[in-house]
Amino acid sequence: FGPLWSRQNKMSDDELSVSKGSKGNLKKEFEGLIHQQLNSQHQQIREAFKRMVSMIVDSYSARQALEALKDPIKKDSGLIQLKGLSILGALVKNTGHDFHVELATKKWMDRLIKLARSTRDERVRDKVLQLMVDWANQFQLQLQLDEFSIALHRLKAKGIELPPPTEKGKPRHRRTKSNQEKGATATAGTEGPSTSLELLLTNIQADVSNLELGLQSQEMLQEGIAEECRKHLQKIQVILSTDLPDQAMYEFINLSDQLHELLGLYDAVYTDSTPEGHALDREVSEMKKLDMQIREEQELKARKERELEDLTLELQSAQEALRAATDAARLRSLSGPRNEKDKRVHDMLTQVVSNCANVKQAAVDCKIKMQEEKAKMLQENARFLKELEENLMEFPTLVEKAKIGESKAFLLLKKLYTIEVNTRKKLYNKLQELRGNIRVYCRVRPLSAKEKAGPGGDSIMSYPADGEIVVREPGGMGKTRAFEFDTVYNDTASQEEIFEDTKPLINCVVDGYKVCIFAYGQTGSGKTYTMQGPHENPGINRRALQRLFDLVEERKEVEKCVVSVSVLEIYNETIRDLLCDKMDDKVKYEIKTHPLDGQYVENLVNFPVTSIQHIDQYMAKAEKNRSSGRTNMNEHSSRSHMVLYVVVRNTNLQSGVTTVGKVSLVDLAGSERVGKSGATGDRMKEAQAINKSLSALGDVISSLSRNDSHTPYRNSKLTHLLKDSLGGNSKCLMFVNVSPASYNCNESINSLQFAFRARGVVLGTAKKNVEQPKIEVPHVRQ
Repeated sequence: FGPLWSRQNKMSDDELSVSKGSKGNLKKEFEGLIHQQLNSQHQQIREAFKRMVSMIVDSYSARQALEALKDPIKKDSGLIQLKGLSILGALVKNTGHDFHVELATKKWMDRLIKLARSTRDERVRDKVLQLMVDWANQFQLQLQLDEFSIALHRLKAKGIELPPPTEKGKPRHRRTKSNQEKGATATAGTEGPSTSLELLLTNIQADVSNLELGLQSQEMLQEGIAEECRKHLQKIQVILSTDLPDQAMYEFINLSDQLHELLGLYDAVYTDSTPEGHALDREVSEMKKLDMQIREEQELKARKERELEDLTLELQSAQEALRAATDAARLRSLSGPRNEKDKRVHDMLTQVVSNCANVKQAAVDCKIKMQEEKAKMLQENARFLKELEENLMEFPTLVEKAKIGESKAFLLLKKLYTIEVNTRKKLYNKLQELRGNIRVYCRVRPLSAKEKAGPGGDSIMSYPADGEIVVREPGGMGKTRAFEFDTVYNDTASQEEIFEDTKPLINCVVDGYKVCIFAYGQTGSGKTYTMQGPHENPGINRRALQRLFDLVEERKEVEKCVVSVSVLEIYNETIRDLLCDKMDDKVKYEIKTHPLDGQYVENLVNFPVTSIQHIDQYMAKAEKNRSSGRTNMNEHSSRSHMVLYVVVRNTNLQSGVTTVGKVSLVDLAGSERVGKSGATGDRMKEAQAINKSLSALGDVISSLSRNDSHTPYRNSKLTHLLKDSLGGNSKCLMFVNVSPASYNCNESINSLQFAFRARGVVLGTAKKNVEQPKIEVPHVRQ
């Protein structure tokens, strides 16, 4: 086709309005014009092509034209494909930037690469490769069209031989090199180019390092380093369009990304594009010029004064010589010249007197001239000083405006940084949810009045960023340890804030998923307060159950929900039913496994509930029956692990499908050191049983984090009961509660290390539990 017409031959206004008004039929019109070009005579082809080019006026029309070209390029006939590719190449030459941008997409490049690799017609393959090489060569310096160069690198990486670019519209024919030519080329290529590329790569890396140092400290910013880096960026764009080894190409691409980022920061920090900033730069420049002029005038003045002093000294010497000569001449004149010699001396002395008089007059004239120049210089200095004072009066205002501009730039950078951090954290949390990791929330309780008054009551916790906590060990060394969790709550976090981040898991229970929430930490760290809380400020348990009943109420028109509750405790490795009216030693509570419900306790009392008030009655009964005691660490210390089970059987009234959701709310007893807690007698036995079960829980977490083939769930009743929550089809959330007091530093660090290991356990994606009609529900004692 070639350049058939100029872009000046556009459509008339009427034609343009008609074309814009019928965008819905634009693709069909393009298809008709393409069909006309594929099946008509030469003159009709030219007219149809000119019409097609005139219709491509924006991104939408360019996209429609490319959509119309897809079918001819996909045809089985090689001749039709060649004509379609010729039309595409001619449109690139005769249209504008909108068409180039719509073509330079990964979708179109993939389509052309697939065509080049799958076609059996060598003419079609050569045409595709020639077009892609020409486009990459034509648009190699336009960043918005870099998809052409990227596609070319992909072809090279697949080992496809590429033709040379077209010269003046005529492609250079490839010829097969002889073995001698290939050897010579390979030998020549191993020397100069690789060395020069390595040298260029080293120089660019050095300048990138210098620019990074300059951005960190303005004193270390080298003059002209940003302009040098911009030149490097242009060189890299040119180099990436050539044939490079894969390793070199990756290194140059990485350097290009670094240069883009660093130059963007440089422009944001050091380039002030506001009018106030430009005015300040102009004023500073003018002040520098005035200061330079004043210095030059002062140097000129000092030089003139030195010349005047030298002339004054010469004048004094000449005057003394004149007086001496005058006295000698007077004496000789009185006696008169006695001979020829005296006459010559007399003439010489007369000449000297005349010269001295001339020198004296010249010195007087020079002095007058220098005095005039000095007065003029003083006037200029006074004018410069006045202008300098006026500029200095305006300088604070300009500086203040510049500071405002810099603060805006800083706030913008800070905002962009915050957005980027939050985006990455959301993506990370989404990834963790897909992987099924145990989510870990860290909560730090406030210091008690007793801790503040006594020794070791200073806080050792700090929070540098969201999701991070740093523990500073007490002592002179001041060693710090940093931990990162999904969420970190400081000592000012409320119960409402804690539950807001837990609410999405509660919603999953009504949808038929298993959820486990448990609190871990040393005794007195706030686990029971987080899980249960006081009646006036309830914790996770009551808020979660209230949320369940709210969801049941919302869905009562379409779903029938049955909610049941049971509560147990593990005391000294023995399971006890906390809702049983009377403890019966004959009843055995054994842990069983059900294919749908997972782990359950045989003979455990299970009560149906219909409201939160109903559950409050059972919870009060369970709290009354739970084992607790007093230690030096906690006045009301839980001496057992308490587990609250809530099962939601949800039947869809339309489909009849029943889903079974279960939430396990676990309040673990606190780990403790006997030396600190002062436990004796029964409290000692309880502490040993608690520490043993928590140690078994630590072994299970370590085994899961290492992906061991065997996990020791049966080493403890606690781990056996939590088997389906820690390693099965469940969503699991762990609260690690720690004390901020330096007195509890070692216990807090141990709890944080345990939680950090638990955060790496991958459970897999949880699945909805759908109840099959033929599966019998395990018998429970009502």
